[in-house]
Amino acid sequence: MNRIILIVMCLCSLIVTPQVEAFDLFSFKVGGGYIPEGSLPGGIVKADIGPLSPFAEFFRKNSTTTVNIGANILLIKVSAPILKPYLGAGGGISRSSGGGRSKVRSLITGIAGADLKLTESLHVFGQAKYLYTHGSGRFMIREVALQGGLVFGIGL
Repeated sequence: MNRIILIVMCLCSLIVTPQVEAFDLFSFKVGGGYIPEGSLPGGIVKADIGPLSPFAEFFRKNSTTTVNIGANILLIKVSAPILKPYLGAGGGISRSSGGGRSKVRSLITGIAGADLKLTESLHVFGQAKYLYTHGSGRFMIREVALQGGLVFGIGL
């Protein structure tokens, strides 16, 4: 029993022991996303520059195309050797269009996700992002997007 506890503790330390590397200073992320219930896959491009995470993303749902541009502040970002969880909040601008009409609204976001190390220079990421736009009507957004893709570390 003691041996099992010791093994589990050693394995956990590989995942959660803080370490600082180039990925923590600057990384570039590119991938896709999906919003359940009537959505087609979309795309995301983002960067992590210290605690700042600017993004641009698009998705299509029920014949409405939405483009979001903004930034999140990573409130919690654990720098571990293998798995790097993060939690953040932010905002930006959301433009939705469909049926010959379009609307631009302010956007509030919340994210929770993690980066998983594959090699020294390549990681993958997965995150859930809550999207909220002000206002009401056809182009109102109150959704959770599931996003993921590749992370490229750029040593600066």
